[in-house]
Amino acid sequence: MKKICKISGSEFEISDKDMEYYRRLGVPGPTLCPKERVRRRMAVRNERNLYRRKSDMSGETIISMYHSDLPYPVYSKEEWLSDKWDAAKYAQSIDWNRSFFQQFHELQTKVPRANLAIFTNAENSDYCNYVGDIKNCYLCFGSIFIEDCMYGNPYYSKDCVDCFLVRKSEFCYECIDCEKLYHSAYLQECYESSDCFFGYDLKGCRDCFACTGLRKKQYHLFNEDVGREKYEKFFKEFSFCDSGMVAETERRLDDLKKAHSHLSMVSLNCENVNGNYIFNSKNCFDCFQITENEDCSYNIQTTTSKDCYDMNYTEENELCCEYLGNYRNYKAIYSALCYGCHDLKYCDYCTNCKNCFGCAGLRNKQYCILNKQYSKEEYEETVMRLMELMKKYGEWGEFFPIKFSPFAYNETVAQDYFPLSREEVLKRGYRWRDEDESEFKKSNYQIPSDIDQVPDDICNEILACEISGRNYKITPSELRFYKRMKLPIPKKHFNERHKARLTMRLPYELNERGCDKCGVEILTPYPSVNRVKEPLTTFRVLCEKCYLDSIY
Repeated sequence: MKKICKISGSEFEISDKDMEYYRRLGVPGPTLCPKERVRRRMAVRNERNLYRRKSDMSGETIISMYHSDLPYPVYSKEEWLSDKWDAAKYAQSIDWNRSFFQQFHELQTKVPRANLAIFTNAENSDYCNYVGDIKNCYLCFGSIFIEDCMYGNPYYSKDCVDCFLVRKSEFCYECIDCEKLYHSAYLQECYESSDCFFGYDLKGCRDCFACTGLRKKQYHLFNEDVGREKYEKFFKEFSFCDSGMVAETERRLDDLKKAHSHLSMVSLNCENVNGNYIFNSKNCFDCFQITENEDCSYNIQTTTSKDCYDMNYTEENELCCEYLGNYRNYKAIYSALCYGCHDLKYCDYCTNCKNCFGCAGLRNKQYCILNKQYSKEEYEETVMRLMELMKKYGEWGEFFPIKFSPFAYNETVAQDYFPLSREEVLKRGYRWRDEDESEFKKSNYQIPSDIDQVPDDICNEILACEISGRNYKITPSELRFYKRMKLPIPKKHFNERHKARLTMRLPYELNERGCDKCGVEILTPYPSVNRVKEPLTTFRVLCEKCYLDSIY
């Protein structure tokens, strides 16, 4: 079945398999294309924009993802988890003459929210968000099981700085989409390697510098086997703090990447899948950055999920659809940030709840609508009637509208993956938050280029980003990391560094394209040939068979 997206106007297809899935859940097929559906979900997730404000319970100063000018009451995480308040207190009766989304949004503005999304223990990690089981971390977002990490979103890692989706790694810097690395920097799509720098698509390598596409190699410079003596002499003379040396290295690496064959889709131990960065999964389509998923479609950054469609940032869920964030749910539909729940529709931040519709902040409840308690029979009858009301307003089957998001569009991860200008955001009816540049403090501090010359008292200085002017500081643990790795002090704010990493990655979309060797049709995140733009213009994209032939 082909449909026209209500927002973009583009045509998209709903397969027979998809329709069978929607019938199984008792929900209608989507009215938006996959891109607009994921944009809508991402627009309710603010990871990296943190503010100082007062707790609405204690009045103490807290760090929060919610700006103080928002109407939502915000508590510290400890206060929010306490028994000093009850979300049922904010229960609303249904107004059958008004839109459900409007009524639910009113409930959301009344029910207290936790200042940060910390799902489990976060020790000595006050400036992190959407995290769990972390220790001694600073400005990490969307991470679990990490220690002594800063800036980025590593997983199961230790001592990683400025890394994007790096897993099971240690002592890494500026690495992107990598796994099982040790003491490495400036790598992308590299696996099971150590002491490698400026590399792309390396596997099982050690002591390699500015190389691409190598397998189980050592002592290679610019893809050439130079032997241990020459390699160690070069590395001893190379300085990461010499901007000229680094620029020339990046130029030569870029030439190697353009000459290198690129696999149409990165996957491992998979069966019957398409998308990119798919691991240990089966029967998954149009999915990105997923692990241990089965019978799923349109998922992004999900782990251990089964029979789930249109999900982001989740783990251990089953039969969930249009769901954003958090763990261990069954049949959570059109909901966000719920934990350990069963049979939810249109719920937000609920914990251990069952059979709830349009609820926010509830814990250990069942048969509630807009936080109001019903009997089982009343609940089932009222839900059927409420679904008819939502159909009347064109709401049933739609995720929460972006206009009701707690955050401005440019505060959210939607701006990361689907960027819009301020004018485009306002034209769509979304909110935009302007920065108050008058608060930026100018800095005349001259950062020494050589890390060995950087004094410890730099940690007392307020630095200014050379691109945005935003202020940032260097922490003592951060300085120790740079000195150990012989890396220069960054001259850009961590948000600008994050943006730069995003530009190096492929988008979350699939395009039809022919293999550049055998011509067989492939689905790939690389753009179709007739719409290729730099830096992808000269990339040679191959199907799996041709790629393996070229590598081995």
